[in-house]
Amino acid sequence: MLFSLAATVKAQTFTFANNDLVLGLRKTGIHQESYEAVVNIGSGTNYVNLSAGTTIPVPNFTPSQLVQDTFSDLDFLSWSVVGSVKTNTASVLPGYQNNTLWLTVPRPAPATQSSPPARLNFAQQGAVATQIKSILSSASLLSSQTAPGPNNTAKFLREPVNNPASLSAFVGSVVDSARSTLHDSWTSDLETTTPANFSGSSVADFYEVRPTVSSLGDPVVDPHTGQSSGDAYYLGYFTLKVDGTVTFTRDAGVVVNPPPSAPTLTVSREGVVSKIGFVSEKNATYTLYSIDSEGLGKPLNLWTVLAGKVTGDGAAKEFLDTTGEATRFYRVSAQ
Repeated sequence: MLFSLAATVKAQTFTFANNDLVLGLRKTGIHQESYEAVVNIGSGTNYVNLSAGTTIPVPNFTPSQLVQDTFSDLDFLSWSVVGSVKTNTASVLPGYQNNTLWLTVPRPAPATQSSPPARLNFAQQGAVATQIKSILSSASLLSSQTAPGPNNTAKFLREPVNNPASLSAFVGSVVDSARSTLHDSWTSDLETTTPANFSGSSVADFYEVRPTVSSLGDPVVDPHTGQSSGDAYYLGYFTLKVDGTVTFTRDAGVVVNPPPSAPTLTVSREGVVSKIGFVSEKNATYTLYSIDSEGLGKPLNLWTVLAGKVTGDGAAKEFLDTTGEATRFYRVSAQ
């Protein structure tokens, strides 16, 4: 007698190997949308072993998979990159101790490098590694329950929000899902969040965090620093651009800062004085330009440069322009 047995689950699509990094993207709170996304961007050692100063595109996804497939836009987008070293007798990563972590730390300002996190002991970093592994393994589970397609591939998965196997279930805090402490196993937030009317770029620093001791309690010396305790090793930085692409820049021995973002302006008028306000970035230099309505379509080099420049320090700044013109348009450039 011949018979067939119908499959009860779909074939698994999203896959990962030990030591792979995952790029996670989501929106939280009042900005939450219907989906989140995770991307397997390859082994952590691919990034560690880059030559100093090298910049590479982050692989395995396209901008269209982010917008419009997963998110309506890139405003208020929280993103991070995490990974961990988990080896066994069948899969060993030479030169690495289990529970080594790779993770992003948000910058206090786009042009200011973050303070490096401190290395923790083997058990503490093991709790973090467990949460990271859960992001990847749960993505594989969700992928197996979803039909393959542009948003369910071997490296990219669009996940429904509020699913117990989605990104937020593991990257969020126990008490506040909008935070990103990997269920409070990590000491601070991992995600960088884009602003409203996102333009320019969003930057997150990337660190390799070796445990201070092995599973046997022996000191672990970080080969990059020669130390068995202290701060994590700075690898470089990831940059999310307004076009939806992501790059990674390996540390060149000095902090390599991306150009400052174009500021969002607020304009008010008191008598004949216009006040053009914005939030500055540290060490950026700002120039004010103006033009009338007929010149709006002209390139910036044809606008009028108004006197004076402002140096940023991370605080709110403003330009003052005295004019009797009924209508004047302003732009501020950042260098």
